[in-house]
Amino acid sequence: EQDHRLDKALDLKLIDKCLPAIEHGEKVQFMQDVRNGNRSVGAMLSGELIRRRPEGLPDHTIFMQMEGTGGQSFGAFLAAGITQYLMGDANDYTGKGLSGGRIVVYPPRQATFVPQENIIVGNVSLYGATGGELFVRGVVGERCCVRNSGAVVVTEGVGDHGCEYMTGGRVVVQPNFTVLAME
Repeated sequence: EQDHRLDKALDLKLIDKCLPAIEHGEKVQFMQDVRNGNRSVGAMLSGELIRRRPEGLPDHTIFMQMEGTGGQSFGAFLAAGITQYLMGDANDYTGKGLSGGRIVVYPPRQATFVPQENIIVGNVSLYGATGGELFVRGVVGERCCVRNSGAVVVTEGVGDHGCEYMTGGRVVVQPNFTVLAME
């Protein structure tokens, strides 16, 4: 018998923190560290949300400011009303099956690399996405948006074979765009 250690999944903590939104539609905002071993962050939360509210929630009802490394399938199946802002990087399959949520990935301010010249989101992001948005301050790895049928993506670069078998959605690749600092 396999033990997937679901009893230790970060999403169990996220579900507890998001109960006011899931049960009553109240806005929830919090900060959360993530690590490489935290896989499919947001998937169990989205499942719980959709079981109770099949239509999802209004935009930004659940807003998570995260820091660290999003493990495999970060933001998988993320439902409408959930936003995951990640200061750091994310592994392969980010936003797999994205279905209405929003994911933003950007490097830390103290990063010493040039974001538009470095991959900060792994391969095969948004595989099979049907809706939602992904914004990346940096480059996304190979096979971005394979089988995307409705998600919107804005990034500064994409590896080989981007948008394969894509039937819907929009992808904007804007290399070397400048983010203006406001004082």
